[in-house]
Amino acid sequence: MLTILELDDNLIYVESERWQCDFGLGSPVKLGLILEAVDLGGSFSFVIDACLMPQPEYIDPEIVSEAREMGIRSREDLIKEVYLEYGGVPVNIDAVQPAKASCGFSSFIADTEISSGNQGSGLEVRHFKDLDDAMKFARDFYAVYTAGLFGFIDMVLDNPLRTGGTGREKIMQMAGKQPS
Repeated sequence: MLTILELDDNLIYVESERWQCDFGLGSPVKLGLILEAVDLGGSFSFVIDACLMPQPEYIDPEIVSEAREMGIRSREDLIKEVYLEYGGVPVNIDAVQPAKASCGFSSFIADTEISSGNQGSGLEVRHFKDLDDAMKFARDFYAVYTAGLFGFIDMVLDNPLRTGGTGREKIMQMAGKQPS
């Protein structure tokens, strides 16, 4: 069963009891997904950025303690604060269900345009005409189809990040797990 939490006008969090990764360090870390609508400017300017992060119960206790000292009390506010402060592991959510492949099924949900990525990457990115369409699509489509991402979670987490390290290392850091 999916849990979908609205954190802000442009931010939702999705989790499932089944979404987890195991680092061989004892117990696995359960994961959640942040979906954020970002305005790039112009017509059909909204895109959805997606990031994996540990579920709140798996976040490093020191990070949680810092948030509590800042007055963060609710689970939703903790998720939002940790995401805004520490980020997560970026995921191309359109790669899970390619934009053109999902057009027929999903076109009723939002008014969208599809374009290829920059630098000749060939990746398709869905663009939304406004924030409402972007968030409706994130809730009604991306959140539901995200489960497919966990079929190849090891590949996602083993990819290098622009900031250095891998997604696996980022999740381990956020969860307070250290390799032996």
